[in-house]
Amino acid sequence: MEYSFRPQWRVWNVQSGYSPACGRCGKFHKHYICNSINQRCFSCGKFGHYSSKCFSKEAKNRQSKPIIVKSRKQKERDTARIHSYIERKNIIRALPFSSMRNSAFVQYLDIANVLKTEMISVKQKILQERNKNSEQQKYIEDLKFQLNTLQGIKFEKDQLEQDLENLRLQKEQSASPINVQEYVHQIQELQKQVKEKDKTEFSD
Repeated sequence: MEYSFRPQWRVWNVQSGYSPACGRCGKFHKHYICNSINQRCFSCGKFGHYSSKCFSKEAKNRQSKPIIVKSRKQKERDTARIHSYIERKNIIRALPFSSMRNSAFVQYLDIANVLKTEMISVKQKILQERNKNSEQQKYIEDLKFQLNTLQGIKFEKDQLEQDLENLRLQKEQSASPINVQEYVHQIQELQKQVKEKDKTEFSD
């Protein structure tokens, strides 16, 4: 039977008026009455303490492990995995919330903040639509003004054409009798001249 009386199992929590805890079993009792004296430790295999109070380390297997040489396919696969992992990390770092703490991210995702953000975006869209509508109304008013101007110009043009047509008709109506009278007068003069000429010829 092996006993370990190393000084590491000394009692702790020694205070005046309190019973110190046993360094072998962890219970509060007098140091000469401990049930762990005849008990074997499951960690180191020695008697005199429990495994919960064992300070010895387990013996490690120091046998050399065989060196595993990876094949070419395994190396290519590992390289591809490393590259994909780096790409994913870069993508995650590029996200707007990658540098935020959890509390800030949760606060950002709070429904009130989300609604506030959405309301701001909706208001901005409404203002943009109003500006577009005002611009469209102004453009429509300009088109109406241009249409009215063109209609006025067309009306004035029609009036001028009608006036010109009336003037032309009046001119034709006033000029035709004058021309006939002149023609008649000229014919009469010619007839007179012919008669006078005939008289002179007969007299000779």
